[in-house]
Amino acid sequence: MEIKDLFKKDIFRPINNVVQAEQVDASTVENELDEYVLTEESERYLERFYQNYLSVYAQPSTKVGVWISGFFGSGKSHFLKILSYLLHNQSVSGKTPADIFQHKTDNETLLVMMDTVSSKNTDTILFNIDSKASTQSSEKERIIEVFLKVFNTHLGYSETLWIAEMERQLDEEGNYDLFKQTILEITGETWESLRLKVVLKRKKVIKALETIGYDNETAKTFFNINREMFSVDAEQVAQRVADHCRKQGSDYRLVFLADEVGQYIGNNTSLMLNLQTITEKLGDLCKGQAWVIVTSQEKLESTVQDLDSTKDFSKIQGRFETKINLSSANTDEVIKKRLLEKTSVGEQTIKTMYDQEGKLIHNRLAFDPNTTQLQSGYRNVDEFVSFYPFVPYQIELLQLIFTKIRNLGEGGQHTSRGERSLLKAFQEAGQLNASEDEDNMVTMAEFYPSIQDYLESSITATISRAEKKAQRGEGLENYDVEVLKVLYLIKAIDEIKASPVNIATLMLERIYDERQPLETKIKTSLHRLLTAKLIEQHADGSYSFLSDEEQEINREINSIEYNRSAVKEKIGDMFFNRMYPHLKFTYRNQFVTKLFDFNKRFDGYTKGHMNHSLTMQIYSENKTHSEAAMEANSGQLIILLDKDYVAEAEKSLGHIEQVDSYVRRKQSKSSTQQQRRIYEAKLSEVEEYKKKAVELLAKACDTAEFYIQGQQRDFNGSFENRADKAMEMLVSSTYTKLDYIVDQLPFNGYKKEWETIAEGTVSDIFDHPNKNAIDEVKRFIEELERSHDQRTLKELINKYKEQPFGWEERDMIGILLYLMNTGKLRMSYAGDSFSPALDTFYDRLDKVSERDRIVVRPIVEMDSQVKKELTIIIRDFFSITKSYDTYEEYQTIIKEKLNEDFIAQVNSINERRRQRSHTGDFLYPGESTVINIENNVEQLLSIKDAERFCREFIQYEDELEEWYEDLEVLIDFYRGTPIQNFDEAANTLQQHEHDFRVIRSEELEDIKYQIKAILMEEEPSKSLVKLPHLTRELKDIIEEESNNLKKVVLNEAKKEMDRLDELHQTYSKYEGIANMIQSKILKGNGYYKEIEHEKQISAAQLINGQLRDLVNQTSKQAQEMLEELREKEVVKERQAKQLTGKDLHERFFSHVSRIESEEDLNQAINALKRSLIHELNEYYIVKE
Repeated sequence: MEIKDLFKKDIFRPINNVVQAEQVDASTVENELDEYVLTEESERYLERFYQNYLSVYAQPSTKVGVWISGFFGSGKSHFLKILSYLLHNQSVSGKTPADIFQHKTDNETLLVMMDTVSSKNTDTILFNIDSKASTQSSEKERIIEVFLKVFNTHLGYSETLWIAEMERQLDEEGNYDLFKQTILEITGETWESLRLKVVLKRKKVIKALETIGYDNETAKTFFNINREMFSVDAEQVAQRVADHCRKQGSDYRLVFLADEVGQYIGNNTSLMLNLQTITEKLGDLCKGQAWVIVTSQEKLESTVQDLDSTKDFSKIQGRFETKINLSSANTDEVIKKRLLEKTSVGEQTIKTMYDQEGKLIHNRLAFDPNTTQLQSGYRNVDEFVSFYPFVPYQIELLQLIFTKIRNLGEGGQHTSRGERSLLKAFQEAGQLNASEDEDNMVTMAEFYPSIQDYLESSITATISRAEKKAQRGEGLENYDVEVLKVLYLIKAIDEIKASPVNIATLMLERIYDERQPLETKIKTSLHRLLTAKLIEQHADGSYSFLSDEEQEINREINSIEYNRSAVKEKIGDMFFNRMYPHLKFTYRNQFVTKLFDFNKRFDGYTKGHMNHSLTMQIYSENKTHSEAAMEANSGQLIILLDKDYVAEAEKSLGHIEQVDSYVRRKQSKSSTQQQRRIYEAKLSEVEEYKKKAVELLAKACDTAEFYIQGQQRDFNGSFENRADKAMEMLVSSTYTKLDYIVDQLPFNGYKKEWETIAEGTVSDIFDHPNKNAIDEVKRFIEELERSHDQRTLKELINKYKEQPFGWEERDMIGILLYLMNTGKLRMSYAGDSFSPALDTFYDRLDKVSERDRIVVRPIVEMDSQVKKELTIIIRDFFSITKSYDTYEEYQTIIKEKLNEDFIAQVNSINERRRQRSHTGDFLYPGESTVINIENNVEQLLSIKDAERFCREFIQYEDELEEWYEDLEVLIDFYRGTPIQNFDEAANTLQQHEHDFRVIRSEELEDIKYQIKAILMEEEPSKSLVKLPHLTRELKDIIEEESNNLKKVVLNEAKKEMDRLDELHQTYSKYEGIANMIQSKILKGNGYYKEIEHEKQISAAQLINGQLRDLVNQTSKQAQEMLEELREKEVVKERQAKQLTGKDLHERFFSHVSRIESEEDLNQAINALKRSLIHELNEYYIVKE
């Protein structure tokens, strides 16, 4: 039985595969009504439409928009036309559309609504908006103008809007028919013919208008205004439609049915709002008598997603309340009913096949579930019968292919016209298999011929060349071309990846074909296509078709040289970030847990610092087993990886470098849309290639070999587990004394443990378990003692951190504190003694930045003679009877006493010196002694080394006694009344320094000399007791002499004030001068009062001088003001001057003879202005 015999209807019968809005001849209408399949979905939507449509008859509404959406082949254009036929209900071959639908459904509710609507007076205007829109402009015509154009055509007017407007006006005046008859009589042509070239026949049209009663001027104006000034808005269009509807009666309906509106609008917000406006105005003005029904491949929500505001969105939603979205289910049902319906014999034959091979059929048609979202095989026998020889996935996949072709622009101009149809594709694919046996199936490759005529040449040329190569046997076979077609069809389809498994499912030719041979055949074809560079393989193992341009770009990418060192760095980072992602290695044994830093090297690339004792060295090339074993020593772990897998991983990363370099160099504003799409596709593969590199590197690690201490070592588990075990072995073989620390100090609370150890109660942690570690450090300290050497704390910690120890810092410090407590060592900080008695002791031990300032020294035995002398000195001078065993102990107690007995006393004296109120002319007695004591003691205290300090201190025994005696005298001065008397005398001399220059008295000079002599003595003496008496005498003499001199000064000041009064009297008749003098009198009074209250005669004389200057300046200023007044009185008075019109005219044209520009005018005005200003210097101008 042949495939064609399975079908109830002839597979070769003519079917109108593509529904076009303008194709409405009788045979087309009859065929479309007959072939229309009323599916469950379309029946449900028809019922919803009729309910909304009829409801407006009962209750007029503005919600008159219908939005029909669906993918290619979903039947939206067919649905739109069926609606137009049903609403208009014009008979075809003696039957109305409503009659025909009586046989398509038994839904009584729907049929009753159809009958009700068919009895109404309804006109429909069905049109494809793109074909009706003007193509003269680069911008799309406004939708309101397209609506007006089809409405005008419906009424018999011209498609040209301004001509139709002229026709409408003539019609409204009752002159349209007469005008058309007149045109025929004048030109011999019908108006409908002549209006197509109306601009060329302008005079004839004007003549006709004159003939029917318009005068020549009116006729010309009528014609020209309509042509040149015509414009229209949505409200005007809606009003014209509303006027027409009202004339037809209240039950009349006019329905605009616009196909492909969504595609016409695209993402043009202006056009979308234009559609909203016309729909809104038709709803408002027509009150439900005019409807707008449109189709779109996108749902309304998707079409308006770019609008500026939700307000706009909600408006459009409200106008298109009836939404019909035809799904793929609708497509399935249409194809099955129109094309694939079986005869009873055919159905029985297919059922038998399924009963025998059902499970095997499902397996043969199975996709890889990880790489596709498409349905595998058939769900059940009914689906098998209804779809065979097709497979259900083919409908969904073909829709995705058509959408891809449109979105990627691979279908040229045909994409926008909808010439492609699922129904057509299925019919033509079925026809190719019509003569095959019943076990033959339709493959995806057999859909290619039905769409190849609409594809861009860049696609078809690639496949055509492949066909020619196969025909000539140039590395390809015919089957390879079929695989290539499938690869093109599913390219850029997210729902399926082109893996060999999936391609095999798409290429299954016979229901009984075995799967494994087919996949082998597919892989062989893919290899040949790869060799021919017609396809490429991706990082995930899938394949894709390459257009000519993509092939060229691939060649350019593969030829790019990339930085192999950078790739090696990336593979190294990938290893240490993913394969073994540990910054440090955590070592654990029975007693110790420790983190170890380690060097990381991958071949020649190093990651991070290379200053650690342990190294993990990875080799992926050029390293033999014997070389690896020899290198595996001194803390080195050598790991050999599978070089082939690593090379493949590096190749993937290298490809990423090539793609990135190419795209960055090539991508620009001048790139074509196709090139940008290819660049984006290449960049999108980067993550897949990264993933592939990781997978390959992981495989290389699976067979890794480990070398430690010159031998290959074997470990079990995952790579990371094996690497951990290898690092554990490396640590234990490198740090051979790590287990000397059996009990570690706790990470939390180790400072408390340090305190316990340092204070003498030795913790059990360092009593027995860690004895080996204590002995190790003790031996090293003893070596330092023998060599009179020392180490910083930082140096000691670093020494025992490295191999063969590897001890933690906190444990090492604990050992040192133990040895310090047992008298084996001592510490100093920046030269000073450093012990637990200091508040900062433990914090500084813990602070890494402080450790190079902490010095650890072994304890040295004290010299007996030095000890004897020190004991005597501290007993005699400090009253300390106790003796000590170490230099450090003596240093500590002596420094404490020196600070207490000398430095503290000196500081007290210095503080008092800083408090003196007088200047430095008179130094306190004993200052040089204080400085001497301070310097000597500070010098002694600055000695850091304990032994040297003690020996140096002994040399200062004699000086100590002198210092004590000198300080006793100084303290009596600084802490008693002598220093107060000293300050009083010094301050008095300083305060009356100016008075001494004014007062002439021998007695005063003598007392001043005596005071200065006492103040300038270097050491405190008995003469200090004279200071209070001398100071009092000095003050009394100054006061007496000052009073006498002050009387003289006041007398002089009174005379100056009298002079001011005389000036005021002299100039009293000049108000301005008198006011000025009065203000000076007020200021002079202020000076006079200051003199009266001033106690120091020198200051009083200074103020009197200021008063004298004030009087002199006032006299001078008054005279100057008087002279200025007299000059003003003799100024000549200006005379009046008359200027005639002639004078003004001559002066105006003195620089120009004629005025032709704004510049000329400004020049004339400026000349007149300068002349008049000159006259004003001597005259004032009066009217003639």
